[in-house]
Amino acid sequence: MKSILLITCYAILSTTAMSLADQKQNFAEESDTLKWRSVNDSVMGGLSKGSSYGTEAGHRMFQGEISLKNNGGFSSIRSFGGKYDLSKYTGMEIIIRGDGRKYYFTSRSGGSRRLAFWSPVQPKAAEWETIKVPFSSFYATSFGRTIPGMKLNLKTINSFGFMLYDKSDGAFSLEIKSIRPY
Repeated sequence: MKSILLITCYAILSTTAMSLADQKQNFAEESDTLKWRSVNDSVMGGLSKGSSYGTEAGHRMFQGEISLKNNGGFSSIRSFGGKYDLSKYTGMEIIIRGDGRKYYFTSRSGGSRRLAFWSPVQPKAAEWETIKVPFSSFYATSFGRTIPGMKLNLKTINSFGFMLYDKSDGAFSLEIKSIRPY
């Protein structure tokens, strides 16, 4: 059996008051604590392709190709199945290796799938970077449009993810090593 690097995700699981800091998160496999899905511009007629998978190193790889045809131009992945109270933290620390393109680190809280909170991140090409994303930097969006005056509810976070929406055609790749609150 191959040795797989396990990544620790730190968060408080509000439904059970159990800390994810005590659990290991292996991005290479789906687990009870963090599952992933892709959402691409095909939901509105676009032709972009993007997906994610677990690597042998235990990371999550998000890659594909953005197409601006048919008014497209985005690809995203997001976690689901969790519920976290992060109100005691300042933000999220992510360790990622990108391709030089600007991505958005995303979060959702409550029950609306239409409402997301974004914060831009732009890792250098082919280099691992540790990026601290303060909760104060997230802004509300719905279908890519900014919604002023709304704040992320840190007590009911149920999703984290990454969105590529830079209005540029072409291949993309983002490798995620760790996501944890700080």
